[in-house]
Amino acid sequence: VYLGARDESRGKAAAQTIRDSISNLPWAGSVHWLPLDLSTPQSSKAGADAFLSLENRLDVLIHNAGMQVKGYSTVSEGGLTFSKIMSTNHLGSFVLTQELMPILKRTAKEPNSDVRIVVVSSKMHLRVPEKPDFRNLEGWNVRKGEGVVDSGVRYATTKLANVLFTRELQSRLDSEKVPVTCISVHPGIVSTEGPKNAVKTGILAFFIKLILASFGLTPLQGAYTTLFAATSSKIKAEPEKYKGSYVQPFNRLAEVGAYAKDKQLAEDLWACSEEVAEICLKENGSRP
Repeated sequence: VYLGARDESRGKAAAQTIRDSISNLPWAGSVHWLPLDLSTPQSSKAGADAFLSLENRLDVLIHNAGMQVKGYSTVSEGGLTFSKIMSTNHLGSFVLTQELMPILKRTAKEPNSDVRIVVVSSKMHLRVPEKPDFRNLEGWNVRKGEGVVDSGVRYATTKLANVLFTRELQSRLDSEKVPVTCISVHPGIVSTEGPKNAVKTGILAFFIKLILASFGLTPLQGAYTTLFAATSSKIKAEPEKYKGSYVQPFNRLAEVGAYAKDKQLAEDLWACSEEVAEICLKENGSRP
């Protein structure tokens, strides 16, 4: 198991905590930190390259990275400037998946393989107030307000992008007859540092912390649905039932929102993501 994280000390500490917790189990495997920063295409590719230098197969890829921030911020690469939250929550995962696709496909050809790609989204994808325009970066960057409402819409839009990406990826793999199962997940309202720090002061911060304390899942409980999507034997037994699906706590199939079912919106997002990634990766010589 490789735990991708951009912070080396925290990543290694988390890997060690997991190793300590499973050390007495007879089937315990190994857990390692992998340097991975999904904030830009170039750093995402560097993480994929690091993994490919170490392994020759990949059975499960879980996209769990995400950021929740108040205020608008951007990143620049390849002469382009785009929303940082969209880059971190969607584009980085898109690039990482594309760079790892050859090894995922090779693994899927192995006997008794059960390759899965799990994307942690959110029920917030249902809260996007109007259909976004994913055809170009202007659409990605349209909401630039600093307030809580605009920040919330930006986050929800990235979670919609997660579901659209998962469904489009499944469609493309199915058309190639590649036996890989792609699932997006709503982990629940989880009491982690992300939502706690999204708004740090004021009455809204108080209510967020109150809601998390009263109704939030623990981080362990919040991991259950993702682990189900990544490891459950039920999914291997009924892959067609789960391909391109959306799962919420605890381990229940759920309907996605109307925008998440929009095939053209998914294709627009894919095409723009591909174009932006190509430009950014050409800048550092990663593409001819």
